[in-house]
Amino acid sequence: MATVPGIDVSHWDAGIDWPKVRATGQRFMIAKATEGTNYKDDTFKDNWLGAKSAGLLRGAYHFFRCNVDAKKQADYFIDYVRAVNDDGELPPVLDLETNDGITKEKIVPAAKTWLDRVEAAFGKKPIIYSGQYFLQDYFVLPGGGPPPWAKDYPLWLAQYPNQYVEGMKPFLPRGWFNWTIWQYSDKGRLNGINAAVDLNIFNGSLEELYKFAGAKLPAQTPKTHKVAASDSFESIANQYGVTVRELVSANPQLLKAGEKLTIPIAIAIPQENLQETSSGTRTYTVQAGDTLSIIAVKFSTTIAAIASANDIKNINNIKVGQVLVIP
Repeated sequence: MATVPGIDVSHWDAGIDWPKVRATGQRFMIAKATEGTNYKDDTFKDNWLGAKSAGLLRGAYHFFRCNVDAKKQADYFIDYVRAVNDDGELPPVLDLETNDGITKEKIVPAAKTWLDRVEAAFGKKPIIYSGQYFLQDYFVLPGGGPPPWAKDYPLWLAQYPNQYVEGMKPFLPRGWFNWTIWQYSDKGRLNGINAAVDLNIFNGSLEELYKFAGAKLPAQTPKTHKVAASDSFESIANQYGVTVRELVSANPQLLKAGEKLTIPIAIAIPQENLQETSSGTRTYTVQAGDTLSIIAVKFSTTIAAIASANDIKNINNIKVGQVLVIP
């Protein structure tokens, strides 16, 4: 199953180093813009522009307050996003998390009011973000089941196993049959962010993600980098916002000061070499160009943890085809 990794952020994740985030393999980000009619996230503009400069697809979300006028909330969101003079690529998002003491009979039409008004402003059908139980308890019609028009909106589902293994799928709420984005962790750790961050996957390939966003895959000319004595593959990857694997694949030679490296066009990270055994253990088959450092960065773990899990005495001695347990 093809998936693409991404994150969502807010003021809790202030001070993000976006090239470093992009170098971990993230391809999209969704940033909090507003809540109700009296809260604007003051990190939104920095996140919006920073993610763009690093080459991530971007979307904005509004935390919906069910006890506040839906039209006013829509206009509040529209005005704040429009203030950056850049609508982004991904559809806007309606974040439904709390009922604020309001009944489902009022929540459903209020949500539709917001969705219609925001779609008219941006020309894109918004994404609905929520959890399984909120949708089942509060986003339903009398007698049960979501409103018939709900199937027309992409679903971003929050559900937290906290670790994603290739092939996993979320449990869908009753009456929902497809999901577009899955927020599988609210405790993620990524290079470039000094706080826990929400981790997500898009349900499809990189090409399908760009199509969903109404964007074209970037046609770029590879850059070159002159190696300095202090450089490492990781530091160069962080500088240019590519993954270590992408960089090493384009430059399988050893690093030497004064040499020129090709900085590749960023692509999605394939996961076909990551497997899960029947006992739930993750394994990875070593590929040409791999080092323990590269593998650790790719799977958000450490060299020491991989070495310990595989009884590796010399961390510089791994072989192509070797099967490693990924802790």
